[in-house]
Amino acid sequence: MIKKLTIVNGIIEDDLIDGIPVKKRIITPSGKNNVRTLIPLDLNSALGITNHNTANESPTADDEMHAKYFQTVENADETYIGAHLFVDADSITQALPINEIAYHAGDGKGDGNRRTIAVEICENGMILKAEENAKKLNAALILTYPQFKVYKHQDWSGKYCPRVILGRNAWTDFVADIEAYVHSAGKETSKSMETPWKLGGIEYARDEQFIEDYEYWLANINNSMPAWAVFLIVQKAVEKIREEFRQEKEGK
Repeated sequence: MIKKLTIVNGIIEDDLIDGIPVKKRIITPSGKNNVRTLIPLDLNSALGITNHNTANESPTADDEMHAKYFQTVENADETYIGAHLFVDADSITQALPINEIAYHAGDGKGDGNRRTIAVEICENGMILKAEENAKKLNAALILTYPQFKVYKHQDWSGKYCPRVILGRNAWTDFVADIEAYVHSAGKETSKSMETPWKLGGIEYARDEQFIEDYEYWLANINNSMPAWAVFLIVQKAVEKIREEFRQEKEGK
């Protein structure tokens, strides 16, 4: 299940997101601010996630290779470019703290660069699986920061990116799938929070002999209670109270 992330100083501490390994290859600042801007990005006022394609179809151009390449860019002091997270078909690699501004949206000092997190989807093979992993990453980030919205690079600078998703006219479906993951995760979280007190209620009813078939009620813990069951339990509770009152009156 996709869950809220644990983030410390902008670094994702979780080892897995719904079974997808999360690796850390945080770029070391060279003092030249090409990739590592070192400018804070306030996650509480951030707008959301901007999704990209890497535009590199080489079989070796996976998430880790791109993070390694960005370290080279930082050291070279020639190009201003950045991305927080790279996703391929089998893993996610974080290259920048998500609470640091990165140059990725092509809008200079606009909201794309300064108020969104960049997710780069690799094109080195099994692109649909990479996209699915990116959807889960987007969903996990939204569960962590509920105000986040999902954007494409094109929204900020007009660039035709993420080109693979746009090329299939699949952007609307991409966003809808992310929303479905978030909704499903919310329902599962709600169930996990409800179950302990429901279980306590069933155990109390069993101990007080309001119900007899404990296994039946346990199996139907999240189902609606039929009217006959409500009346039966009320009847048994009233009978128990009356019997206790009678015994107390008789001095037993």
